[in-house]
Amino acid sequence: MSSGRKSSQIHSGRGSVRARRHPDRGGYERGERTRRRILESAIELFGDHGLEGTSTRAISRRAGVSLPALQYYFGGKDGLHRACFEYITADLQARLSPALTRTESALRERRLADVALLELLRTLIEPLLEGMATDRPSSWLLFFTREQAHPSAAFELFFERVGTRLLGLCMAIIGRLARRPAHDPQIRIRALAIVSQVVAVRRMRPLLLRALGWPDFNGKRLTLLKRVLWQTIAAGLIEIRPARSRRAADRRRSPAASD
Repeated sequence: MSSGRKSSQIHSGRGSVRARRHPDRGGYERGERTRRRILESAIELFGDHGLEGTSTRAISRRAGVSLPALQYYFGGKDGLHRACFEYITADLQARLSPALTRTESALRERRLADVALLELLRTLIEPLLEGMATDRPSSWLLFFTREQAHPSAAFELFFERVGTRLLGLCMAIIGRLARRPAHDPQIRIRALAIVSQVVAVRRMRPLLLRALGWPDFNGKRLTLLKRVLWQTIAAGLIEIRPARSRRAADRRRSPAASD
């Protein structure tokens, strides 16, 4: 037997369990499917009962795997709980990272016109809105709702990886529009309000779809949602600019100004 095959064995019974966190990169696809099934089962149970109220036995039973298998992939309940955050975070990061990187690069230009700043903010939050509007398991929402009520170290990790970067860029853009420092409390509150509006789409998704009579937020329905929500956000941001900037913008839009 090859050394690679030996490393994949799980010793149970009276022997110790090898606490390897995940299969090697070149491992079997079957192993990755098992790992994903454990994660999805754990997210459901953590969302329903919380970290303390969920046992590894219940997770293994829901996932249809043995307790040694759970230990093999995640090294115990705390490791599994952290992996659940990483699993969901990876999905969100895949959507947001390109926009976050482009925004950071664009903000290096110190002289951006207000219209360019607004468009930059729009391109930053639209991928977040798409992620919130897209159909995802309801267990993800329950998982995060419970974690917000009782934040864990894993939740702090998620906030540092995604929330801090996203909010920081929103504050930088809004601060420039208002001609205020990004750390000004008013700027922070506005940035939080905008992100909260977008995140609320995920929390209220079933209600929104029911009220609109839509089956989902796909295609033209998603385009309309993005456009209307952005118009609401932009209308509030236009008013925070200094009066001189608003008057100049009004003159550019006025038909008389072009005569």
